[in-house]
Amino acid sequence: MTTQDQAAPPGNRLSVKSTLGSHVIALLAFLALISLFYAPVLLGKRTFSAGDFTDHFFPFSLFLRSELLAGRLPVWNPFTYGGHPFLADIQAGVFYPINLVFLGLSTPFTSDAARLYFLQIEAIFQIVLAGFFTYLLVRSLTGRPLAGFLAGGVFALSGYLTGYPVLQLAILRGGIWLPLVLWLLLHAFDQPRRWRWWIAAALVYAVAFLAGHPQTFLHMSYAVLAWIALLLFKERRNRPQELSIGGYLLRIGLFYMLFAGVIAAQLLPSIEFMRLSVRASADYTFVSGGFPLADTWQALLPQLASRYSPLYVGIPALGLAVLAIGQALRAPDSASRGSVVRSAGDFRLLVAFFALLALVAWLVSYGRNAFLYPLFYRLLPGWNLFQGQERAAYLVAFGLSILAGYGGAALDVVSPRQRRLVALAYGAVVVTGIAVFLVRYQAAGWTAASPAQVGLTVVAALVALGMFVAVLWPAGLARWRLPLVTLLALAQLFVVNRGVNSDAVPLAEQAALPTGALAVQQAVMEQGNVAATVGPLAYQGPPGRVYNEHQIFEDYGMRAGVEELWGSSPLRLSRTAALLEDFPQDRLWQLMGVQHVLNSLPALYQPAEPLAEFPGPDGTSYLHRLEQANPRAWVVQTVQSVNDDAATPLLGDASFEPATTALLPPVTDTDGRAGLSAEGLLALPGQNAVKMEQIAPGRLRFDVQSEHGGLLVVSENWMPGWQATIRQTSDGAAAPAPVVRADFVLLGV
Repeated sequence: MTTQDQAAPPGNRLSVKSTLGSHVIALLAFLALISLFYAPVLLGKRTFSAGDFTDHFFPFSLFLRSELLAGRLPVWNPFTYGGHPFLADIQAGVFYPINLVFLGLSTPFTSDAARLYFLQIEAIFQIVLAGFFTYLLVRSLTGRPLAGFLAGGVFALSGYLTGYPVLQLAILRGGIWLPLVLWLLLHAFDQPRRWRWWIAAALVYAVAFLAGHPQTFLHMSYAVLAWIALLLFKERRNRPQELSIGGYLLRIGLFYMLFAGVIAAQLLPSIEFMRLSVRASADYTFVSGGFPLADTWQALLPQLASRYSPLYVGIPALGLAVLAIGQALRAPDSASRGSVVRSAGDFRLLVAFFALLALVAWLVSYGRNAFLYPLFYRLLPGWNLFQGQERAAYLVAFGLSILAGYGGAALDVVSPRQRRLVALAYGAVVVTGIAVFLVRYQAAGWTAASPAQVGLTVVAALVALGMFVAVLWPAGLARWRLPLVTLLALAQLFVVNRGVNSDAVPLAEQAALPTGALAVQQAVMEQGNVAATVGPLAYQGPPGRVYNEHQIFEDYGMRAGVEELWGSSPLRLSRTAALLEDFPQDRLWQLMGVQHVLNSLPALYQPAEPLAEFPGPDGTSYLHRLEQANPRAWVVQTVQSVNDDAATPLLGDASFEPATTALLPPVTDTDGRAGLSAEGLLALPGQNAVKMEQIAPGRLRFDVQSEHGGLLVVSENWMPGWQATIRQTSDGAAAPAPVVRADFVLLGV
């Protein structure tokens, strides 16, 4: 008799109240398990390790909160890259619901340390959800709540979810929703006339996109598409009279249409941004990296071949996955099935799906080091856009976790002989693998792991293997076998992965700005607004930008309130990136309005005032203030059309004077020219005065007095969508003005 819920036949249904009650108990159990796992972090004894979490997502979170509290949609971030499209950078998670909920919860607490703490809680809570969603799916597939808890616990505590996704928060945010989407689609196909399942699946799928990691969403989307195809095949085979193929296709189409409608506000600006970003020209060499083949050992021996072990689900869970595959190959009528698994054929089909999902993702995760990713790169849309193919380990961990749940559910229907056969075969493979690893370990320099660490890891693996075999072997454990193997699988992952991503650093210390950032912040505040005369230009405006040459983390500007020329984002405007990577620095500083320079040189090659020095990443860091002010807006009387290939050499030429001439893209560039066809001399040279005021991020006001007029060049990154209005002082009338792309990357009005 099934223990599943409403989807079961009427005679086997539990009441809605009972089903919801069991789900609540499961959710509370995952909350307790993951809270215990991260107890030192929750109690403030430890914090997540410094890295992307503290240096990238934490500043993003603070900027998003400040903008929302000010009543503004955070479209533009002036504190990185000389201006960055914050909303269009999908990793910001501007529309991600859980992000917004925890932002709201942290609002009463104004300190940075409090916001960092809530960001950690958000990450931990999402691991709770990952386990719970997997539980829902496996419970429906097997009809066994404890098998669902086993699978959910394995996924939540796996080497993948407790590894780098915790620090790279967008990956974690996106990865947790796959089991819930699959669960909702499972019920949608089982009850195709109930639209609530289709609507809920589309909404959850949209949330996964809004989480902000396109690569994880790509992996998820291929899995969802394959799942839809499998369920369609299963239902048409089992119940051809339930709904016509056209009826299913209509519902699938509406599922994708609703999804697209929900994400449109994020999707459209993100596509525009990606078109102009460095990802638009990424080549095979850049994107094809993945696990070295030696990292295969992490599936058995974690944290030896590399710091993280995203392929690791534990010795017991991997053994259960093997048991599930063996049971599917045999697939007797007594195989454990859930209410939506109506035959041995269904059972075999579903196990094969998750086994193939894990296998294909495993092969892809090697990138160019194996044969499959090159085929994906050439044949499948999206696989040519993202680097780091090892992130496909997400689907490996998920697939193996589901198989572990299937294996756990099958324990009480597998014969003692078959259990012992699996125990012997699996034990032999694991022992052989460990022996081969130990032989390989003799090669000097193959791994940085110490002999003591290797010995401890090997002993722990063998002990876990022995306990797993001991649970599978006897014939008399009966109803205790699944609870025991669940306890063993989760206990091993708990011990192995606990503390991987946390340091014994107090919360206030982890949240504090580094010395260099404080020095820059103080220097900019002391300088205040700039007033300078440069040639025929009298300029007044906000403090100049900072050029931080990798002395402090790149996104510090969002926290210090300092406009920085560098930043840290995998998506950045390609033209700005080109100037940062290969362009004369003095001309770059001039174009981008740089006033302060932070580098490892005690003196610059142009006149500058030394302001501070402090310990840096490679010795001593020095902060300088340029003696010559670089205005952030000026008026030119001459424009010249050049294509991008010619623009950068011309801009970098010492004989070219950007203070008098602006380079515009060819008139065929309808975005960059914005309909402005003027060429050559716009006005006679003369005196100009520009006063610049930054009203809010993405909103600038200028008071321009020009003897003959011309083109106002603004040192702010250009993107389609900038709008300008000119108000004449004579009559006060306002009129829209075209915004063109000037000097390769800047705004021209």
